[in-house]
Amino acid sequence: MKHKNILICVSGLTPQIVTETLFCLAVKEKTPIDEIYVLTTKRGRDVIMGKDSHPVTPKTSLKNEIENLCNKYKIKKPLFAENDNHIIVAKEESIELPDIRTDKDNILFPNKVCEFIRDKSSDPNCALYCSITGGRKSMSVHLANALSIFAREQDKLLHVLTKEEHEFKGFYPMNKKEAEDLELSEIPFVRLRSILAADVKQEKLLKLNFDEIVKHTQSQLKALAPNNKLILDIERRELSFGSERISLEPMEFLFYYFFVDSKERGEGNISISEFSSDKTKEKFYEYLSEFYPMRYIDEKKWSKKKFDDKYFLQRKSKVNKKIEKLIDDYDISNIFIIDVNRKWGSSTYFIKADKDRFLIK
Repeated sequence: MKHKNILICVSGLTPQIVTETLFCLAVKEKTPIDEIYVLTTKRGRDVIMGKDSHPVTPKTSLKNEIENLCNKYKIKKPLFAENDNHIIVAKEESIELPDIRTDKDNILFPNKVCEFIRDKSSDPNCALYCSITGGRKSMSVHLANALSIFAREQDKLLHVLTKEEHEFKGFYPMNKKEAEDLELSEIPFVRLRSILAADVKQEKLLKLNFDEIVKHTQSQLKALAPNNKLILDIERRELSFGSERISLEPMEFLFYYFFVDSKERGEGNISISEFSSDKTKEKFYEYLSEFYPMRYIDEKKWSKKKFDDKYFLQRKSKVNKKIEKLIDDYDISNIFIIDVNRKWGSSTYFIKADKDRFLIK
């Protein structure tokens, strides 16, 4: 499949930034652009189409100027149509966003930008060239944030600069001097897609609004912090996190250790039926014999001990409550508690944290 280069711009009342970016990429850097998309407001779309009534806004359409630029410099003409597919305006139901001024506007617009970027970035055969030169500053911030969440290695964040004397006089350089004064800067940014890869693949993020994605991403970053390790002290039967520690009863500690030990051995999630097996009971007996040999174990009583669903759920509840008390940050405690993958008739239990997040001593 052919590789595509896609130019994405935010624009307000100066659509010239679209053709200026196109000129820098296609003419100066010899990077052909296949498609162009503009994220804007209701009024911004009128300006793009040359229909705005204000005397200082252009009275020619962006589409015509793109064609003029391509003809003058003999470059490939990118796909750009005056429709909702290429001129993207945020809406609330059927009402289009006229401007980005209020808190409400700054919810609707980033939601639309985020939806658009995650859609375009789902195609592995394209590279996104995103320009933040135009529009209100908040619009540029929203585009940069969306790119930070969904960008792949091939995607770029750009900003076009020109000398003040040339600003908004035309849609693209008409001579060598104007061309020299037009500069394209690539802005480095943090790519978070690898951290969120599983959620993107499973389409979890596709159903969230931007503010929800931000919250989810922040919790993922917090949970991944390398110093967030849970220490299991076998001798003291303690769990410690940072400077905090909490004691567990022997069977509570071994219950949690059983899940950590299973993770260390590379075993999968555990069902209640697996926990209730004789094999698991034998494993707990081994734990007691190895870790707490001074504790007297009555084999007859042990053989009658029930590892049933009631016992399992009681221990899980007690252990989870103590972990949540130990770690008062929900985003972090959530990866260390014993969680459940609910499935009718075959639910399984597991700890989200990777095995390297535990230290056993």
